Amino acid sequence: MQSASLDLLDAWEKPLSGLSGPVSLHLRSAGQVVAERRPDHRHYAASTMKLTVLGALLQSRSRSGFARQLVVTDQFTSAVGGGFTLLQADDQDDLTWARLGEPVEVDQLAERMIVLSSNLATDLLLTELGFEPITRFLAGAGLSEAVVVRRLIGDSSAEASGISNTVTAAGLARLVAGLTDGSLLGEDDTRFATRLLAGQTHQEMIPAGLPVGTWSASKGGWVDGVNHDVALVRPESAPDYVLAICTSTGLSHDAGCALVAELSRITWEHWNRWHS
Repeated sequence: MQSASLDLLDAWEKPLSGLSGPVSLHLRSAGQVVAERRPDHRHYAASTMKLTVLGALLQSRSRSGFARQLVVTDQFTSAVGGGFTLLQADDQDDLTWARLGEPVEVDQLAERMIVLSSNLATDLLLTELGFEPITRFLAGAGLSEAVVVRRLIGDSSAEASGISNTVTAAGLARLVAGLTDGSLLGEDDTRFATRLLAGQTHQEMIPAGLPVGTWSASKGGWVDGVNHDVALVRPESAPDYVLAICTSTGLSHDAGCALVAELSRITWEHWNRWHS
């Protein structure tokens, strides 16, 4: 496997030739690292931070007093004090925005946060949770250094003050592995998390590099110049694997998605060839 991993590392480098900015990859299977490139480089998290909200929510929602519904608002408190208004134009979830001023089930918000990558649902859930459950969840997963969540989505004042959310490829891969293999959550919550990730509607990155019909459970994140994705992939004739790809290259959104998809395709081909 070591020589095969080296072949994969070489193959990853080909589409990265000439690019500026860091690109990180981490491939793991059955709890073991298979191959990685700059796995511990810290990238701006974008929407991949929503995975931490999901994990902390599922660990916390059984506690006494945790709300079953939240009233939808676009007004939030900044990490540096004061408030900010979340912008619908920067979101992908018209369903929740249409419910401003109305209560929505927490599980429905969690689904929209993952499946639609809803910024509004994320900030509603994270405001209800607070940051301490996120910190506890990440500490329990051994990911306190690899994944850092310090502010809400859309809190531009905090970002300008240097308060940011960051991830590493290794951290994202371990996080998705833990959310889906039962090591971080109970049986019912593991099934729930896996179902949401498998229902992902944003398929332009890792899933786009897989053969049509291949099962995957994923969560991506993107802002200008940044494209990340992490996925559990279940081939029919090879073991499951988790692949995380973080790119901070300055490429356009379409070019960044295409790069991640190509790295996914390369990984799929090597993985299935090894196990043929």
